[in-house]
Amino acid sequence: MWRYVLLGLVSGIGMTVAVMAFGAGVYWLWLFGDDPWPGWAEAVLAGGAFAMGLAVFVGFVTVGFRRGRGTSGR
Repeated sequence: MWRYVLLGLVSGIGMTVAVMAFGAGVYWLWLFGDDPWPGWAEAVLAGGAFAMGLAVFVGFVTVGFRRGRGTSGR
């Protein structure tokens, strides 16, 4: 089970970084460019990245819990 927690943690952090980089690229290329970004844009970007990383982490922990519970009786 702990393997899935570790995998979830690493994957969650990786997904957070990937979503943050992708969102920043979209913001820069198509929405705001080199102009100053509004304050809400950074909050939306950070919130979306955090939500995606948390979802990946919770998913892996749930899978690890279910698999660990299934093998604990052996």
